[in-house]
Amino acid sequence: MVTDLLTQQAPIILNALFLASVLFLLGTGLSIIYGMLNFLNLAHAAFLVLGAYVASTVVTQTVGLLGGSVSGTVLFLAFMVGLLIIVPAVVSIVGLGMEQVMFKPIYGLEDDYQLLATFGVILMMEDSMKFIWGGLPVSATAPSNALGGMNLFGNTYPWWPVFATAITIVIAIVLYYFFEETRLGKITLAMAEDDEIVGVTGIDTRSVHLKVYVIGVALAALGGALYLPNASVTGGLALQFVILAFAVLVIGGLGSLKGAIAASLLIGFMRSFSSYYVPQLELAIVFLLMAAVMLIKPTGMFGDIEV
Repeated sequence: MVTDLLTQQAPIILNALFLASVLFLLGTGLSIIYGMLNFLNLAHAAFLVLGAYVASTVVTQTVGLLGGSVSGTVLFLAFMVGLLIIVPAVVSIVGLGMEQVMFKPIYGLEDDYQLLATFGVILMMEDSMKFIWGGLPVSATAPSNALGGMNLFGNTYPWWPVFATAITIVIAIVLYYFFEETRLGKITLAMAEDDEIVGVTGIDTRSVHLKVYVIGVALAALGGALYLPNASVTGGLALQFVILAFAVLVIGGLGSLKGAIAASLLIGFMRSFSSYYVPQLELAIVFLLMAAVMLIKPTGMFGDIEV
């Protein structure tokens, strides 16, 4: 009885932690960008999807160049360099160009104008990615295959979601250290409170804005890179993730790292269990949770800014 229960529940729990990891990377990036720039960027979720598509190309090229000629360990290390370094770097460059051309002109506008404008950017990015990578689902399971699987109560479960979750935990610790201990992190928190006062001290606030924006885009891209080996990327995925990203903001609270962690875990577990037991209500449950949090605490669980 107990073994049967563990056999059933353990994969759901691990899947929930994996989804929570992806949502944390996406939601945290969006949160710090909004906290500093007061910029509601719907298109942020498209950077996660772009990261997944770029990761598919990186994995394919790595297999083509090294597959069969090096050991499995060397090949996996090459995958890690590509997914953890090259993918975030490439997407950050794209995101920086888009910030200069598309996003900078709409800073300071009302939220509804920002939402409309960035929704248009999502559609544009979706079509651009479809043009480059095609309209069929794209997958690249080679990194997951290289890690193999574990014996989980008599069933085989891939190591990749566990590995991706562990990487995200390390990133969360690094982000906490960044905001609490580094000069740039403390300036970021101060600017989220009042960037005009920070600018009076002589700090180049525009430079700090760009650095934090790039960090946010890189986190989203990394989320896509970690998501791909365990799933496939299809058209419209950005629209699905943008809903979940804003759910993380609303539930956890704007600008709160603790809130992003808590909300990501809540949504990850609720979606994983609901998709297994009541798939018809998988997304509705997330909306119900958002509504409940806004009614009880409009600033989110750990936020100070009312949504």
